[in-house]
Amino acid sequence: MRNKMKEYPYPHLFSPIIIGGKRFRNRVVASAQASPHGVTAGHNGYDNASEYQAQYMGLLARGGAAVVNTGHYGVDPRFQLGALRYAFNFFNDRLHNDQMPVLNLMSDNVHAYGALASIELNHGGHMSTPFEGNTVLGPMDRVLPDGKIVVGMDRGEMERVAEYFANAARIARLTGFDIINVHAAHNWLLGQFLSPLSNQREDEFGGSPENRARFPQMVLKAIREAVGKELLISVRYSVAELVEGGATLDDSLRSIRLLSEYADIIHCSAGKVDNVESSNYLFPSQYTRHGVNTYLAGAVKERMPELVVETIGAISDPQMADRLIADGTCDLVAMARSFIADNDWAKKAHEGHADDIRPCIRCLRCLSESVNFTGHRTCSVNPRRVLFQQLPPSEVMSHKKKVLVAGGGPAGLQAANELALKGHEVILCEKSGRLGGRLEYADHVSFKEDIVRYREYLIRQVNKRENITVYLNKEVTPELIEAEEPDALVVAVGAKNFYPEIPGAHLPGVMHCCDLYGQEDRVGDHVVIIGGGMVGSEATIHLHSMDKAVDLVEMSDELMSAEKMDYPDERDFTLYYVNHPLDLDQKKPMDLPEKENVHIHLGTRCVEIKENGVYVEDKNGTRSFLEADTVILATGLRPDQEYLSRFEGLAQDVLFIGDCKKPGTIYNTSTTGYYAAVEL
Repeated sequence: MRNKMKEYPYPHLFSPIIIGGKRFRNRVVASAQASPHGVTAGHNGYDNASEYQAQYMGLLARGGAAVVNTGHYGVDPRFQLGALRYAFNFFNDRLHNDQMPVLNLMSDNVHAYGALASIELNHGGHMSTPFEGNTVLGPMDRVLPDGKIVVGMDRGEMERVAEYFANAARIARLTGFDIINVHAAHNWLLGQFLSPLSNQREDEFGGSPENRARFPQMVLKAIREAVGKELLISVRYSVAELVEGGATLDDSLRSIRLLSEYADIIHCSAGKVDNVESSNYLFPSQYTRHGVNTYLAGAVKERMPELVVETIGAISDPQMADRLIADGTCDLVAMARSFIADNDWAKKAHEGHADDIRPCIRCLRCLSESVNFTGHRTCSVNPRRVLFQQLPPSEVMSHKKKVLVAGGGPAGLQAANELALKGHEVILCEKSGRLGGRLEYADHVSFKEDIVRYREYLIRQVNKRENITVYLNKEVTPELIEAEEPDALVVAVGAKNFYPEIPGAHLPGVMHCCDLYGQEDRVGDHVVIIGGGMVGSEATIHLHSMDKAVDLVEMSDELMSAEKMDYPDERDFTLYYVNHPLDLDQKKPMDLPEKENVHIHLGTRCVEIKENGVYVEDKNGTRSFLEADTVILATGLRPDQEYLSRFEGLAQDVLFIGDCKKPGTIYNTSTTGYYAAVEL
């Protein structure tokens, strides 16, 4: 009698599929994750693929993905792929042997863990930066705002670029890759041809959706001739650009049919990277619902059921991913940030440990600050994301310590969990009646669902550790420390609200922003918020969603100036929704009207608070009065140094983490909490 097979969760998501003769062990794709850490400086202006990237791809394969993609690599030796440091141009017009050992290492690392290796090929078009001169390529002649001259491509130039793609594909075949992922989305070169916004040509390469697809089709044909049927071809496509005058779903349904002649997989994305409103759907933020773009894949699959369709866009829940496969929306589910937050996403889901998946909070740190400043793709919730090579794994230590953690906020929870994983005996004391610290605010904000999930994940991890003892309603005092006699003390007691020296700052009608959430019933209909950083801007969005009229006062010339980046990020999306109504189900961002009852006062400081409003002063010294029922101070936090000083010297090792060390974001709490465990 045959043994009954064990039932696993998410059976549709983890069912295999055969595409073009290649077996995908499941339906989970680790999508492209471009990172400056993925390349090293090479000769003649070209970048070299790095061993770091090869090892990282191996981690994702070990984490259970069926396919692991590289980041996007530029194929044209004349141009950087974009305007940022990470050029990713290491293909030239011959087989570039210098790259082949590391490319082989990439595919070998992926294959070693049973996954398929995919390389993403791209051309920046008018978003490129030329190595020489000031001329770039595009569908039509034009001059860009930055002065770059776009030369419309003739047939000869198209054939040349198609051969660059084909040459890169040959190298990929020789170095063991299984899939060529062609980037034809998001307003890179092939996407520029597909979009009516950038392609108004009057020849056979412009006009109808079918004509606009002719050059991308030429590229795919050249790749297919270069690699034959040995490799699969996937096409990354903005099925809807979601901007006025851009490519629509109906356009894409017509052009996809042409591209499918040479493509094995249609990857259905959305948006344009150079447009803030629509890039919120390319990089779905906290202001969009999960799975916001899946309807596009569903429309393609319904119209052309014979195609293999891949979806993407804030899919972090295995149950949602499984349902998308089960109901026929798509054949493959791709995700990038979910794998950045937890390299073992697929493995944990497959083995029935979905509760242990570290959730992405969609803060976009991995996209913005990582690329613009640090040169690394860091993660707010995964401290090991960058330094996985250097940092030791969470393994049990031979010398176990007794560690007392003061504070059950995100930093304390992170530290306690990591310390427990290393085998230490941990006592976690929280002076309030619940764990989570300031993250409790997320329960009251419609667009903070991801923060709630992250907080609950941290609490679950702590509660499941047998070597963590949790005490609620217990403050850590010198007397308690003396009684427990810990080997180490980790202080994670947070910071106190900062009140600026403004007359009237302590009047009854004044609230600190950190006290707003959960006490919205104290807020009147007309609110003045002092401070236009991220905290004040998010409070504006929240209060407007409750039909409050808001005046937002900011001293600098820009909102959230400290968070400003050179790439679409959380600041850009927050700024957009400060000025536009929040609709988590919105599919057409250009349809949103501007808010009428939110007024922003830049270059303006608050000089006095009264019971019925505030006096403000602009740069010219002109004073005015803003009426308000409630004044909210979004003026930040400060460590209470006098309170913290009492912990010094009370244990052999005393570590300060989280906001009590330096007020900051979740990234600050997770990294300082993690490093405390590493240090001990």
